[in-house]
Formats: sequence, structure tokens, C-alpha cells
Amino acid sequence: MDKFFLSGCNLSISSDSLNIEAPSRFAAYALRRHASELAISAKKLKRKRATVSWPGCDRPYRIPTSILRSHNTMTGPQAQNETYFLGADYLRVTDFIREKREEGRIVVVTSMWNDVCLHTNDLLSPDRGILQPHQWTGFNYRYLWRDSRDDYNQLIDTLMQDRYVPQYQYRLRRPDGTFALYETDYYLVEDYLNVPVRIGVSKVDAWQLLPEPSMS
Repeated sequence: MDKFFLSGCNLSISSDSLNIEAPSRFAAYALRRHASELAISAKKLKRKRATVSWPGCDRPYRIPTSILRSHNTMTGPQAQNETYFLGADYLRVTDFIREKREEGRIVVVTSMWNDVCLHTNDLLSPDRGILQPHQWTGFNYRYLWRDSRDDYNQLIDTLMQDRYVPQYQYRLRRPDGTFALYETDYYLVEDYLNVPVRIGVSKVDAWQLLPEPSMS
């Protein structure tokens, strides 16, 4: 297993389990795809299973060492989707980002580990996002989803399943406190400079301000 998959994880051992707390739901999902290796690690420690959890989860993934005998299918290869960057290298992703910029689209690259923005282009204007484009690099988007967690969770769940989410509509709390609706095409890339990321591609005018949600 590549070391970056365990980056930011907390490890502990209980009487019968190797316990891994991942930094996010997506990180836990990525770890589960390496179930055989986790089961091997648990077996070496003479434990019955490995468990993978994440902040706020109610039901951790449980990976029994018995899968080493049954060859559980959850570690099998994933089918390739034409819109999914399966095995894409850095140059291919960079070309895609450049091509979308030439088409006049906003492109934002965000870490799936911690929701930190790794790249945005110059078309993300302050009208849409309040900040200047260069100010987004290093910004944690998770804070902007604080009043629309359902939208965030649905996006992550769909990306994990389909790896491409076209014209996804979602709400964000902007840096100045206003609420807005956006529409973005999302692509999942499992390894962009050793980090799994989502690439958001948006039309410049695909957004609108929203009234404050009613308190219920």
C-alpha cells in the first residue's frame, strides 16, 4: 500500500482489532479498497480484523482477516469510465486543466483528503467567489459547506460511486457570509501529485445568490 494512503490517519490496537481512523470519509473509502493489505497487517498483529473509521462515522468499515482465504471482491479492479481519470498521470491532468481554461471554464482542484484547494485558475472572479483567484490556493473548502452538509455528502457519495458528476448543483456559504447556489461538473482523480482530488469545472456565470435558509 502506498504510504500516502495512511497520511493523516491515527492507528491504534484493541484486543481483537487493528483500528485506523482516516481523516475523511473519502480517505476511509480509499483505504477500504486496500482491504487485503489491511487484513494482512491485522493478521501479523494477531488481531481478528481491521476497522476503518472517519470523523463522525457511526459504522466503521470492518475487514476480517478471513477475507485472505475468501479473496473478497471489494479489492477487485474497478471498471473504467470514459470520464474518469483512471491511471491518469500528472501531464494528462494538467492538459485537461489547460484545455478547460481555453474553453473559458473555471477549474478548481481540491484535495479529497481534507478539502483544501490545490489550484484554481484566473476565471474564478471575486463576483462569484469573493476572494481573488490566487487567494483560494490553500483555502479549506470544508468551512464553506458548513450550512449545506447534505449537498457535500451527496457529492462525495456520488463521486465515490460514479467518479464523474455532471452539472451538480450545490449550495455554499461564501467567505463573506452570503449564501449561493452553484453548478459544477466534478471529476475524480485518484492520484494527482500523490493526492486524490476532485476537479471542478464550471461555467463562469453558473451561480446565483440565495436568500438565507429559513430556521426550522
